[in-house]
Amino acid sequence: MSKKGLLAALLALALAVAAGGTAEASVGRKTLNVDYNNVKLNVNGTLVNVQPEQEPFIVNGVTFVPLRLVAEALNSNVDWQADTSTVVINSKTSPEVINLKMQLIEKDKEIQSLQQQVAQLQQELAAKSSAGLDDLEGDLRDTYKKIGYVYLDNLNLSGDSDNVRVEVLVDLDDYGDEWADLSNSKIESWLDDVVGAIQDKFSEDTAVSGEIINSYNDDVLVKFSKDGDNDLEVDYRDEDYRDSSDPDAAIDELTGKSYYVEDIRFAVSDASYSESSDRATVYLKAKTSGAGDAWDELSSSTIENEVQDICENVVNVFDDAGVSLKEVRAYFYDSDSSLIDSFTYDVDDETLD
Repeated sequence: MSKKGLLAALLALALAVAAGGTAEASVGRKTLNVDYNNVKLNVNGTLVNVQPEQEPFIVNGVTFVPLRLVAEALNSNVDWQADTSTVVINSKTSPEVINLKMQLIEKDKEIQSLQQQVAQLQQELAAKSSAGLDDLEGDLRDTYKKIGYVYLDNLNLSGDSDNVRVEVLVDLDDYGDEWADLSNSKIESWLDDVVGAIQDKFSEDTAVSGEIINSYNDDVLVKFSKDGDNDLEVDYRDEDYRDSSDPDAAIDELTGKSYYVEDIRFAVSDASYSESSDRATVYLKAKTSGAGDAWDELSSSTIENEVQDICENVVNVFDDAGVSLKEVRAYFYDSDSSLIDSFTYDVDDETLD
């Protein structure tokens, strides 16, 4: 080996030993057998240009590479501290990396600021929503203080502007008879007004749900819900307090009720219900003079459509009273009580005979 080569080998060996940490190292001279085997250096996919005096070599199966060559290829600085015989390696940080780190720091600050703003806005919205619920709660108590003749014990609201929970308290120890006289339609009409007032206050998308509770014993009488603009759903659980099946209430509601067939006005003069056949019969007397002649001038399709609407309304009235019909019979009379026509409506098939 040339002296130049031996010198390079000794330098590389010395640097390799120094880079090995704080392990004990011997001091002195050693004679080495060095093998050169055209060793190449590839760092992160890039072939490093090696000068002849920097050529890596192999000693006893261990490959030695100039430390500075490798460190600089890895974008690091190498310094030799002669007084302590220490090799110091420090990685370089590119301006791009520094800039990215600074951007990350700024972004973190912005995120923290935005998070604080969001938290503050949420607190403000919660406070406004709570205040809005309190104001609305008082308005509802004043405006909707009774269902029929049943006065409320209390009405409480909770939740927020997106989801409002309603608790209605009635004392059936005081108003048991009045509650028993209520029809489903009367309760649903009251609930519809209350829910509508809540959605008018906040939004038509506001979901409203709640219960009507007997404050005397905490029994749930009615559960209800309305999700946004969907229909109001009502679940009655007051069988012990109110007969949910009340055909007489339906008959009372129908008697005197007006219906039109085209321009001919009729009023229900009488109605009846057959429990054995689940059939309702209504008798409609014309309040328009010349009803028979006007009836004859109508097309059959017009008459059938109008009469079917009347029968479906009768079904709804009985349904509100907790009575499910299978059939409706409708008799139409002129003002002189002469029969004009009669029809039978099949509820399940929704057909008119």
